[in-house]
Amino acid sequence: MAFTDNVLLFLGTVAALSTTGVMMPGPVMAAAMAKGVRSRWAGVQVALGHGVIEFPVIALIALGFSTVLKDPRVSIAIGILGGAMLIYMGISMLFSREDVRSRMRAVLSGKAKKRPAKKTRPEADPFPYHPVLAGIITTGTNPYFFLWWATLGAALILNALALGLAILVVMSVLHWSIDLGWNAFLSNAVHGSKRFWDRRAYLAVFALCGIIMLAFGAWFMASALWTVLGL
Repeated sequence: MAFTDNVLLFLGTVAALSTTGVMMPGPVMAAAMAKGVRSRWAGVQVALGHGVIEFPVIALIALGFSTVLKDPRVSIAIGILGGAMLIYMGISMLFSREDVRSRMRAVLSGKAKKRPAKKTRPEADPFPYHPVLAGIITTGTNPYFFLWWATLGAALILNALALGLAILVVMSVLHWSIDLGWNAFLSNAVHGSKRFWDRRAYLAVFALCGIIMLAFGAWFMASALWTVLGL
């Protein structure tokens, strides 16, 4: 059943809900920021990885699989496995800061100039995942992403289907385009401002992204275990 048969009103609602959702801090945001240090357009690639998960989920819900995503057992599995993966990624980013620090010291002290063949890059990457893969991982390990699409997202999909298959396609592209725009903005903002950073600021950015990954991973896992224990 559609809550509105006005296409423009419906797409405006999709845009509003998508904008508020995408601007909430989360693992995908952290990935766009972390990869933005090395590439201005990393956010675009992170969004592509996000879409690799999101478009099939939209298609599955349109085919009637929303109940699967709302199954508590599915949420628990995603929460535990996804939480563990995000915790691992966050800890890796935090611990790799020491390696980044030592490399940057070498560059700043001029040691890299003495051995040009083995020049040390000041932008050693503590988050060694391709941006597309980072988008896939941070989306696929987020149980609340699936819950959003199985509930509020499912309602939007049903309304879109009531308006026609073409509107469902437009809705999907519109929603993802907002993800794309926000992640591109984040990576551009990080990359464009890094020339003003000193070593501490550079390390602080990765520390922040690592903490975000770690915090969300712990939250996802704790929520899943809380459900298992029935507390």
